[in-house]
Amino acid sequence: MRRLFLTGSLIAGLLMPTTASAKLVSAFGVTIVSCVVNASGSNTNGINVVYYSSHDSPATEVDFQVKYEKHSYTLIDRGTFTRGSQINHNLNNALTGMPWNGAKPKLCTVSRVVLQNGTVLE
Repeated sequence: MRRLFLTGSLIAGLLMPTTASAKLVSAFGVTIVSCVVNASGSNTNGINVVYYSSHDSPATEVDFQVKYEKHSYTLIDRGTFTRGSQINHNLNNALTGMPWNGAKPKLCTVSRVVLQNGTVLE
């Protein structure tokens, strides 16, 4: 009976549809926790990104490169982001008005960081 249960569980797990996860790439001292494409009706409306900075000097700009469908977008977050603080922002300075095709981008990575002390990491 146990063997039948295990076999059935294995088959059920293999038959379940899988969803591709977004490839999150942390870089330049910024750790991305999540990156989700926002929808506005049937179109995109930027992203919601949650991240942390590990720099002693606060970050004043963090640029994200996002690949969605067959296009690449740069979304820029400006402010004062201190070390270890969770940042949870909706960015809509790019990736708006495109047909919405799910919440997961193909790639979400940090492409540039500007620190308050004048250091630029790219």
